[in-house]
Amino acid sequence: MSKIKLIIKCLVLTATVIFAGCASGPQVRERYFWPPPPDTPRIEWLGAFSNEGDLRQASLFEAVVGETMQAELERPLNIAADGNGKVYVSDFKQQCVYVFDMKLRKLHTLAAERALGMFEQLSGVAVDGDGNVYVGDAKTRKVIVFDQQEKAVAAIDLSKELASIASMSIDKPRKRMLVTDVKGHRILVYDLAAKTVLFVLGSQETGKDGAGDLHFNYPTSATTDQEGNILVCDSMNARIVRFTPQGKYLSEFGQRGDAVGDFNIAKGVAVDSEGHIYVTDGKAHRVNIFNDKGEVLLAFGGAYSFKGAGYDVRPGGFLLPNAIYIDQNDTIYIVDQMNSRFQMYQYVTEKYLKEHPITEQAPAAKPVAPSPTGTKNK
Repeated sequence: MSKIKLIIKCLVLTATVIFAGCASGPQVRERYFWPPPPDTPRIEWLGAFSNEGDLRQASLFEAVVGETMQAELERPLNIAADGNGKVYVSDFKQQCVYVFDMKLRKLHTLAAERALGMFEQLSGVAVDGDGNVYVGDAKTRKVIVFDQQEKAVAAIDLSKELASIASMSIDKPRKRMLVTDVKGHRILVYDLAAKTVLFVLGSQETGKDGAGDLHFNYPTSATTDQEGNILVCDSMNARIVRFTPQGKYLSEFGQRGDAVGDFNIAKGVAVDSEGHIYVTDGKAHRVNIFNDKGEVLLAFGGAYSFKGAGYDVRPGGFLLPNAIYIDQNDTIYIVDQMNSRFQMYQYVTEKYLKEHPITEQAPAAKPVAPSPTGTKNK
């Protein structure tokens, strides 16, 4: 027997012994909540993902021999999910959209080779109610539509209406697409069924003034709530602005500052099924949660560099949290940009806690990441 075969045999035997030892006795998986026990939990951390190895536990043989996954996030930018197990992440550096299949535990690029050369400056990504995927190009100002088989089936040309495309979101019940024009300081509302622009919020000519209801200063994202009201993350004005589905101004909240509920640089906005508003703050490295009146309810996060800490995933720690998306299951997806990953959380309702009770095999643990003080429970 050659030395190589002998080494491999020893590794396999070692793995067998180790895994046999691990299998004995109950397996305990700690769960992380905000706020931490003994308060009533409202947010649960589900995991952090950067490559296919994060989707499935690599074998000891792969870890020792050095087999690595080739596909991996480098500079994630935007995120969306279909609520049925597929998570779509646009990667600015690699100019592709990664598809994380949480059910099959596999990772691939959207449309694979068919998407090569299709984008000049890939930016936003969104998913509609039929499972079609929309991918934006900031430079050409076009949105390419892919069907469920990941075939490009349409191209929406918005070059005459927009100066750029930063992010997109889909209002599924009303079949509308919100497109953020960060350079033009505007939000475009597009009717997917009629294939026409309904209206535009903001003004390209006066947007830099940053004054008034419709004057944005580098809006970075927009979304809708259950009633179809439009929420705009007006980044450099440090505020969230709310509009009716028809574009009429409703209200706004937010101010620049370092306290919980204040904004350093607001990046993304999303709304859960109960109307709570989540805002990522890239500079403060946290997520603030508000009610529809703009009152802060809870905050979680804290500056944490994943790249310099080996395999310590540090639940709740961010390094420039960017885009945020909440699906129909109240699962929360957050781009942890400078850590080259995205994190998943769950909004904890009474129903969810009954279906996923805290037990001795899955006990609640205190978050290990830095956490802001002075938060309020929902």
